[in-house]
Amino acid sequence: MAIFQGPHAYVSPGWYENHPAVPTWNYAVVHAHGRARMMDEAELHDLVIRLSDSYEAGREKPWRAAQLPGPFVNAMLQAITGFVIEVERLEGKFKLSQNRPAEVPRVIAALEAAGEAELAALMRNHPPPAKG
Repeated sequence: MAIFQGPHAYVSPGWYENHPAVPTWNYAVVHAHGRARMMDEAELHDLVIRLSDSYEAGREKPWRAAQLPGPFVNAMLQAITGFVIEVERLEGKFKLSQNRPAEVPRVIAALEAAGEAELAALMRNHPPPAKG
């Protein structure tokens, strides 16, 4: 299983209007289940080249991993462990204060004030369902 963690942050009970309350943690996560295997050297080299080319695309002077000396690249690749997961099942979960729908606007505002804009945006875009 590989875990891909999205935005997450502490939620203070001091942000709530309704009490009693306790601290909690809001988060988004995906668990990928499947068989993993190590990449061979050629696969890893290809992946690193494709990733760097992708992230360098659009830059005024793109850096190119392919321009590096071979021995240097080989030494750097020795420090990277590449693997492939043949995903058989994905499990996504999020906890975004949906158990306290009346408090969600206050939590969003507090998260934004705390610099947690990504989690606040996720909460804003995925409000708890209306009851009833």
